[in-house]
Amino acid sequence: MRLFIASGFPPPFLERVNEVRAFAMERLGSAVKWVEPENLHLTYAFLGDWPQDRVPAAGKCVEAAAGLVKKPEVSLGGLGAFPSLERPRVLWLGLNEREPGALDALARKLYRSLAAAGFILEHKFSAHITLGRVKALLPRPALEEIRQKAAAAEAGCRLSSVELMASSLSASGPVYRTLVSRDLL
Repeated sequence: MRLFIASGFPPPFLERVNEVRAFAMERLGSAVKWVEPENLHLTYAFLGDWPQDRVPAAGKCVEAAAGLVKKPEVSLGGLGAFPSLERPRVLWLGLNEREPGALDALARKLYRSLAAAGFILEHKFSAHITLGRVKALLPRPALEEIRQKAAAAEAGCRLSSVELMASSLSASGPVYRTLVSRDLL
């Protein structure tokens, strides 16, 4: 089963994210495979494919790390892309932290706990919300309009929990299921 660790967002925050997402969709259309609104989240760690019997160990890592961290306050940041806006493959919205380093500290706690439990992590943590995966060349003027819209979007929230999630693929896209949830302090 494909596992990842993430935090979701409260509805008022997601409304603002979806405004930017809808604006981007109008300008870029099918050139991007868009993340469905119900699947928008902040990923701390993608663990990859693991057998069912490894879920309890991953769950303990989530519970241990999340139980040590206060609820971080975040706000929407600007539009970004991996590897860059000049050569976008993944479009995302960044997250700013009220207390800089809070999300990194949580991610480091998770990574240490996961590594000790034998999990191998694929990527370094970067605080963002994936909007979509780029399938075709994107027009520069449209990217600039979206960048400006994202920069003007104002929304903030406190992240209240961390979840161990399972992802399965269906004909209509990924389906996420919460396996373990731990409230932050």
